[in-house]
Amino acid sequence: MTRAAILVCMFLGFAPTGVALACPDGDAMAAEQYRFTGRNLWSPERFRVEAGGHIALTDCGAMGWGYVRQAPDMVFDLTRMRRYRRLHLRSYAECDTVLLLRDPSGQWFFDDDSGVGRTASLSLSDPLDGSYAVWVGSYRPEGCEAQLTLESF
Repeated sequence: MTRAAILVCMFLGFAPTGVALACPDGDAMAAEQYRFTGRNLWSPERFRVEAGGHIALTDCGAMGWGYVRQAPDMVFDLTRMRRYRRLHLRSYAECDTVLLLRDPSGQWFFDDDSGVGRTASLSLSDPLDGSYAVWVGSYRPEGCEAQLTLESF
């Protein structure tokens, strides 16, 4: 495990006990990478993703729960965000989803069920320009097809 991954685990509240421990790694290569401006996101953008993964956040000692992959599912490089007050993410799926996000400043965010029903939802105030690493996880070990919506306000 890289030093950065160990630091990420520690920052999230994980208790790494050895190099074999896997935690979400915001520096790992994402499956998908996108570039948008705040204006592009004024109309919601939707992305298909397979929710879930092999890493149980609770096994890492996380304060959150659910299953994610080690690498982010998507990285969004956002620019011209200054005039927008919010960046909003929602996951929709047949299964219960969770969202994990690392913003450009390195701050981590987690949500389970803040949206309607079992929908995970994150709303960030005064979003920064830069890279947002996003994991769409599942509450249970079995994943499912999901849709992530990204929007600025």
